Amino acid sequence: MKIIIAIPARYGSKRFPGKPLALIKGKPMIQWVYEKAVKSVGAISKSRYMIEIIIATDDERIKKTCENFGAKVIMTPSDLPSGTDRIYYATKEMDYDYILNLQGDEPLIYEKDLKNLIKEAIKNDYPCATLIYKTYTGFENPDIVKVVIDKNKKALYFSRAEIPFGRDKKPKFFWKHIGVYVYRKDIIEKFVSLKKGELEDIEKLEQLRLLENGIPIYCVIAEKDTVPVDRKEDIKKILKLLN
Repeated sequence: MKIIIAIPARYGSKRFPGKPLALIKGKPMIQWVYEKAVKSVGAISKSRYMIEIIIATDDERIKKTCENFGAKVIMTPSDLPSGTDRIYYATKEMDYDYILNLQGDEPLIYEKDLKNLIKEAIKNDYPCATLIYKTYTGFENPDIVKVVIDKNKKALYFSRAEIPFGRDKKPKFFWKHIGVYVYRKDIIEKFVSLKKGELEDIEKLEQLRLLENGIPIYCVIAEKDTVPVDRKEDIKKILKLLN
């Protein structure tokens, strides 16, 4: 069984240009994410799986930085539409069974949650699996993606809106989506062959492309929350949590 952990890292983020190189306690954010991936590999039985970690980027500055801390880097075009397209481009000639798309802006991702996500996807032969976290705050924030699930933890819908919407009273909690995915190889190949969906375009959530085409996404409950870095001010939130 071969697994690839792929970290897409784009320089030209509209909300925070150059964010993979943003320093957190003197270390670039992309290095924090890479080191979490390395720790997750250490927690998985290496006797059962072959695991490779790569960083997929469109920028020579990111490439040089990542190679300086020992990462394998694959260059990709800058005009790819999503992180999933980027990791597919970087690995399309490689042989593997599953690929983990670990966003390069998740410096607080918990390595045990990555391990559990990979193991659950393989054990259940999920076509695609992702992480969710039970939380009580941020329901009105469109930067926090909400998900509703069925009794088998299969995603029904993802949205930036308040779902489920309480007609008479607000729900006591909601499921926050943590944007980390495990794809079976045939599913990521299917993903990049599909046209962008209408719901995906409205919500600006690429995972909706799968749901719109009848491909299920199963959810694995995370033990710890994360704080993705979407804007420069999010670095301050990360620093407080690391203290």
